[in-house]
Amino acid sequence: MNNAQKSDITYFELLSFDPICVPGAGGILCPRLKDISAIGFQTYQYYLSILLLDEKSMLKTLTSAGYADDFVSPEKTPLFHAFDLFMMHTSSALLLKDVLDFFIKEDVVYAPEQHCFLIQTNNGITGAVTNENYDKICSVILLRNNIRHAQKEDASKVKSKKASEILKKLQAGRDKKASETGADENLELGNIISAVANKSLSLNIQNIWDITIFQLWDCFARLSNNSIYDIQSMSVAAWGSKDNSFDASAWYKRIYTEN
Repeated sequence: MNNAQKSDITYFELLSFDPICVPGAGGILCPRLKDISAIGFQTYQYYLSILLLDEKSMLKTLTSAGYADDFVSPEKTPLFHAFDLFMMHTSSALLLKDVLDFFIKEDVVYAPEQHCFLIQTNNGITGAVTNENYDKICSVILLRNNIRHAQKEDASKVKSKKASEILKKLQAGRDKKASETGADENLELGNIISAVANKSLSLNIQNIWDITIFQLWDCFARLSNNSIYDIQSMSVAAWGSKDNSFDASAWYKRIYTEN
């Protein structure tokens, strides 16, 4: 089991079937396609959306569910950590438990009296999910699912008033752009599975379910890159390379960046 000591997890670790250990918590698994199929694609998407919730989104969600009296207004600066908001009500805490249990190798046990989730194996309690390591756990889970969740800068910690105002405007612009970006149907998971299974020389519609979700997206990116390379190489073979610009090593050039 690899240890996630830093936020930068290597490409090798992300490609691996082995869990990535978050010290003090547990081993973060990358679900295989058959695992996602077992719980249903909609449930899988819902689980990821839960992990993507920040404090402001959590406040809006909980107040819309009838808990408005328990929290500050969503329009005001949130005073709570997202994890603490989940733990304030049994129903939301149990929802988060189910989410974490899907992505963590060990058993996740709800411990309301300790305001956390205990990580348990046959050897007993081996770790815990708390408000101190929750962000790290979410980050690793999302990376394992090929999602890079940019952490927002805390404008309240910026000393310069002018810099703080600029930072808030930049964040508002990013939020607006994200809300206006529509989903590309060509990148819907079912379509990607079909495309890769019918393009790959080794994967097919029967064995593709044994690979992880990260491996699927990586394979799709590599197949796309190599398709372009094949077209370019055929053109060069027939007409030559203008100014010797054709890169014969492009087929194995790194396509995943860790930053």
